[in-house]
Amino acid sequence: MRRLRVGLDVWGRLLSVKRRETVQTLARRLKRLARLVGQVRDRDVVLELLERSRPQVADPVEAQRFHQFWGRLRDDSRTGRELLRAFLRTERDAGLFRYIGDTLRLRPRPTATTDLSRLMALENRTHDEKVRRAHRRASRRPSSNRLHRLRIRLRQLRHVSDLTRTIEPRAAHPIPVVFRRLQDRLGRLHDLDVALATLDPELDSSPWASDLRKIRRRVRTAARTELQHLGSLAPDRSAPPKSAGRRPTWR
Repeated sequence: MRRLRVGLDVWGRLLSVKRRETVQTLARRLKRLARLVGQVRDRDVVLELLERSRPQVADPVEAQRFHQFWGRLRDDSRTGRELLRAFLRTERDAGLFRYIGDTLRLRPRPTATTDLSRLMALENRTHDEKVRRAHRRASRRPSSNRLHRLRIRLRQLRHVSDLTRTIEPRAAHPIPVVFRRLQDRLGRLHDLDVALATLDPELDSSPWASDLRKIRRRVRTAARTELQHLGSLAPDRSAPPKSAGRRPTWR
């Protein structure tokens, strides 16, 4: 759905202003649906992480607290799935996906062919700059929020790059492997942050929380190493400006 939203955004800018507003409305509906999917996915990830981290606990009271929390989390997961199923059914019956399909079959503006190349070049430059800015901030102070923001920017850059490769294969620039590796590590780190934030306060000092923190420290260390490597790929600021039709390269 994220990739679809990226494509819709680009497509909407190739249509007339009146039709563009329709695309924006569809994109907002798609975003709400994607947010619900993300919430269900986060609960699943927390359950999976806690399932993997199952140390032997001698204290029966502490074990009981954990299993009560585990049961509530599973109930929340089932409830979230039911809400998602209902929302998805409502949007399907309201024609969300049919309207998206119809919108993608609309005739674009007469200048769309010329505009598309310029638009994709602009999109790539914009997302390159967002990645650089998020990287600078995360490098100065690698807080959880800044690292998560960098992950989002890397993911958006990859989606735009994939779309460019589909539209204009010769104009596309491959995403460095370190970008993909860092995005994966930051995603893993975010999952652990969510899992620890989800734990009941009375489980903060439990063996389960301790194990998750140990894993998070390892993942965070690996992510910071990748973050430093990414810094070596930053573009040379002293280089002359790129031409309007080219995407800036990472060194």
